[in-house]
Amino acid sequence: MRSIGEISSESDAKLFGDYLYVEGIANDVDEEDGEWTVWVHDDDQLDAASAALEKFLANPTNATFRKKGAEADRLRKQEAIEDSMARQRQVDVRTQVFNTPSLETPHLTLALMGLSVLVWIIFISERNVSALRISNIHLTKAAQEGMSKGEEVKYRLTRQFLPEITGKRIRLDGKERVIGRGEVWRVITPIFLHFTWMHIIFNMYMLYILGGLLEGRLGLTYMAAFVLTAAIFSNLGQYFVNGPSFGGMSGVNYGLFGYLWLRGKNDLGFGIQLDQSTIMILMVWFVLCFTGLLGPIANTAHTLGLMTGAGWGWLAARRAR
Repeated sequence: MRSIGEISSESDAKLFGDYLYVEGIANDVDEEDGEWTVWVHDDDQLDAASAALEKFLANPTNATFRKKGAEADRLRKQEAIEDSMARQRQVDVRTQVFNTPSLETPHLTLALMGLSVLVWIIFISERNVSALRISNIHLTKAAQEGMSKGEEVKYRLTRQFLPEITGKRIRLDGKERVIGRGEVWRVITPIFLHFTWMHIIFNMYMLYILGGLLEGRLGLTYMAAFVLTAAIFSNLGQYFVNGPSFGGMSGVNYGLFGYLWLRGKNDLGFGIQLDQSTIMILMVWFVLCFTGLLGPIANTAHTLGLMTGAGWGWLAARRAR
């Protein structure tokens, strides 16, 4: 912010400040030692502001300046209304859950939470949840030690690609056999698998908030289609990259986050807009998961979920215009 000059009259200084404001030049007008100093925020606009000041000082009564001054009042009132509406749209997930007006009860979100908790209880009871994994076939330790990551992925895609779904014959214990066929639910059900208290508590909290917002605004059918899409993309991506040893609702949650973020940012009529602190927290957590400090994390699922949700939200915002 830099000064472009002084004006001796308070009324003239404020009139000129209003003129700059209407012209899109952010400025402040401050009194100092009986003179009113005009400060321009953006250095790139200094030349234009200085030229305008020179014209104003030469003829402060020019009708152009008076007309712009009157327009400034209207623009400020309009900005105040828009700011108020934006604050109403913003949702801070740390303090607000379903306090946002006009939201329907998120029945599917609550059902997904209930199923996740039920599977967690089965898991900690040491009962078999293998039917919910995307696949139960892992590369042997010996095979892993002799393969690069790229070779692992290639082997998984060609020799043992989702054998319980495709019915592909694979070699186990020295024999080739079919271990399943048509178990298509496996591309979705890993979202219900959680392995630690922290894992399920964090995921259920985020699902409760983000899922509740999306379903409450767009309805159960839309939510169901979204969850299925985000689950399939994030689960398949994680399987391709790291194999079947993963689970959790994180991919769907990051999909919900991406959707609400991009839709709210680009579609003011959507009625929901995540606040900046919420966006920052979730993105910092996203980056921290890649550091390895938090243990083994399904980062591919997070990434593909976020990309799916953000892309969907952006397209939905464009269609809504």
